[in-house]
Amino acid sequence: MTGPTYCTILATNYLPKALALADSLVRHDRGELVVLLIDAQHERDHDLPEFPDLPGVRIVGTDFLGLPLEDVLAMTTYYDLVEFATAIKPLFFKRLLETSEQVFYLDPDTYLTSPMEELPGELAASTGGVLLTPHFLHPIPPEAPVTEGHLLQVGVFNLGFCGFDRRAIPALDWWWARLQWDCLFDYLNGLFVDQKWMDMGSDLFEARSLRHHGYNVGVVNLHERPLGLDADGFHIVGTDDRLRLFHFHAFDTSRPQELSTRFDMSTAHMRTESAAVDQLCKEYAADVMRHEERLPDAPSYRYWNDTEGRRIPRRLRRAWRVQARSGQRPPSPFDPAQAAAWTAWRRSAWKTLAKELSVDAAKSARMSMPEEFGNFKKRFPKAVNAVTSRMGRGGMFG
Repeated sequence: MTGPTYCTILATNYLPKALALADSLVRHDRGELVVLLIDAQHERDHDLPEFPDLPGVRIVGTDFLGLPLEDVLAMTTYYDLVEFATAIKPLFFKRLLETSEQVFYLDPDTYLTSPMEELPGELAASTGGVLLTPHFLHPIPPEAPVTEGHLLQVGVFNLGFCGFDRRAIPALDWWWARLQWDCLFDYLNGLFVDQKWMDMGSDLFEARSLRHHGYNVGVVNLHERPLGLDADGFHIVGTDDRLRLFHFHAFDTSRPQELSTRFDMSTAHMRTESAAVDQLCKEYAADVMRHEERLPDAPSYRYWNDTEGRRIPRRLRRAWRVQARSGQRPPSPFDPAQAAAWTAWRRSAWKTLAKELSVDAAKSARMSMPEEFGNFKKRFPKAVNAVTSRMGRGGMFG
């Protein structure tokens, strides 16, 4: 059996963190990291130097996915950066499984601190060839940074890590069938990119939940997995588990005193109260900054703006998606030959935008004022039906 393949997905601006992850893989697992750059259409479609001192890094572009270029450009139109990067996971994993028996995905802002020796056996022991890590292994106390209600919005599992073998091909096909169009930040429809879908998929395809305390440790679950430091490195206090993989959610080297910049409140106390956390942050920051200094300034994400340099707002992306999904694909904002047609469509998109806003408003009213909405529906059934008929399958008003 060949060794596992590790992979990650990112835009070029996140490359310093991915290279820090690659450093840690070489240091602890001697594994190759396959990096999919979502803003590179081909392997060499970037302005990056060679990395002779990192032989374990392999960069691929979106052509590696096997999709026609027009479909890639369509997805980069109706999805924003994070939505697109998470939507293509199943395609990426399937391609890697053509030559690898096991594939493990690691978010680009994760970092190894010891060999992940459990992974091959844990994945092999799964029933369906799928290995996932839950956000939490224990009930969440009131003083934790997030609540169990939060998990109802974002999903039980943290898809910053996942593992698959060839038995999981049906699961990946099922996942892709949902993520191709519905990998959205859309709380009104109960969607949180790729994660909420896997709450369902984990049961349908008999995934294994990795119960090791040392994987996918991060700012939100440190209360149940406090770090310690001994002669052998980092470990989880109160358990026999070593720290394997730390997830640096929203770590910013320009604000190195913070563990994470994601929250309104400061997380600096998590470092001052734990010498082990502070030491780990210093080690990680040094690794990331070393790559930031050697790399050229990252360009802006190439799919934020159209060929005229205009930003494509999320609502416009949603309007494009609605029409494309109905079989009437609008002009591409990324093809100079279609620039005039794109501009004309952009001006006319307000009609679709207005319809989508009315649907969202109806959903919000139904959720926040159910009795009042019920009364309104009884008094004005035609108006309500006109809105809800646009919601199609999956609507809340059937």
